[in-house]
Amino acid sequence: MTTFWIVYAFIIGLCIGSFLNVVILRGLSGESIVLPSSHCTKCSHKLAWYDNIPLLSYLFLKGKCRYCNEKISIQYPLVELFTGLVFAGVFYKYGLTVNTIFIMAALSLCIVMSVTDIKERVILDGHAYFLIILGLVYNFFNFAGEDSTKITFWFLGLKITIFQAFIHSVLGLIGGFAVMGLISLIAKLITKKKCFGEGDAYILGALGSFFGIANAIVILILSIFIWGGLSIPVFLYKWFKDKNYKMFGSIILFILAAFLFAVGEYFNIFTSNLFHWFAYLLVACIGLHCCRLLLQSIKEGEKPLVLPYGPALVMGALMVVFLL
Repeated sequence: MTTFWIVYAFIIGLCIGSFLNVVILRGLSGESIVLPSSHCTKCSHKLAWYDNIPLLSYLFLKGKCRYCNEKISIQYPLVELFTGLVFAGVFYKYGLTVNTIFIMAALSLCIVMSVTDIKERVILDGHAYFLIILGLVYNFFNFAGEDSTKITFWFLGLKITIFQAFIHSVLGLIGGFAVMGLISLIAKLITKKKCFGEGDAYILGALGSFFGIANAIVILILSIFIWGGLSIPVFLYKWFKDKNYKMFGSIILFILAAFLFAVGEYFNIFTSNLFHWFAYLLVACIGLHCCRLLLQSIKEGEKPLVLPYGPALVMGALMVVFLL
C-alpha cells in the first residue's frame, strides 16, 4: 500500500507539474492562467485533452506539436517529472498529513520561481507573496508540529497566545529579505554593478517565512556552496576560453589547496597546531586573492553572474526538506 500511495503522489505531482508550466509561461507573458484554454505557443492551435497528458503526451508526440510540427520546449516534461519526483519524495518522508500538503504547495511555488528565474532572470512578486502567506499560515497553526511551545502576551488589552514557530516565521521573513538585500547592496557598492536581483531577496524572505529563521540561515549557507559548485566550472571554462590564465590558475590553486586542507583535517594529518593554523591561513589567503581578482574582473566589465542565484536557494530548501 505504501508503494501504491507513493506512485499515486508521483502521478499527482505530474499533473501539478503540468499546471505549474501554465503558471510559469502565462505568468511571464501576463496571460490569465484560466483563459484561453491550452494551446500551442507556436501556432496557437487549441490542444486536445490527449495532447495534455503529463509527460506521456510529450513522449508520444516525440517532442513536437501535433498541428504545426514545431518542437515543444523540454521545459514541459522536465518540470512535470521533477514535480512528480518531489511529491513522491515528500509523501515518502512525511506521509499523508496536512504538513505534507503545505510542503508540496511550498515546493511547487519554489519550482515556479526557479524556472522563471532560469528562463528570464525574473521572480514574479505574486509567487513570492503567495509563498510568504502560505508560510505564515503554516507556522501560525504550527502544522509542522516540531515546536509546540506557545508564547502569551497582551496587546491592546487582549491576551494573545501564538506558537513560537510563528515568531520564527516572521523573523525568517524579515531576516531573509534583509540579509539577501544587504548582500545585494554590498555587492553593488563594491562592483558598481547589479550582481543580485530583488527577486533573490524575495525568495529567501519567502523561504524564511515558511521554514523559519534558523532554516533560512541554513538555506543561505547551502545555497552559497551550491551556486559556487555550479558556477565555478562555468567560470573556469569562460576564463580558459578567454585565456584569462591568471584567474583560471588562481581558482585551480584555491580548489587544490582547499581539497588538501580538507583531506588533512579528515585524516588528522595536522599534528601541530601551528602547522594547522598556517595551512588554514594559506587557504584563506588564496581564497581572498581569488575574491579580489573576481571583483576586479567584474569592475572591468565581466558579467558577474553566469547562473541565476534563485534556483540555488530553492535547492538549499529542498535539502532542508529531505535531509534535515
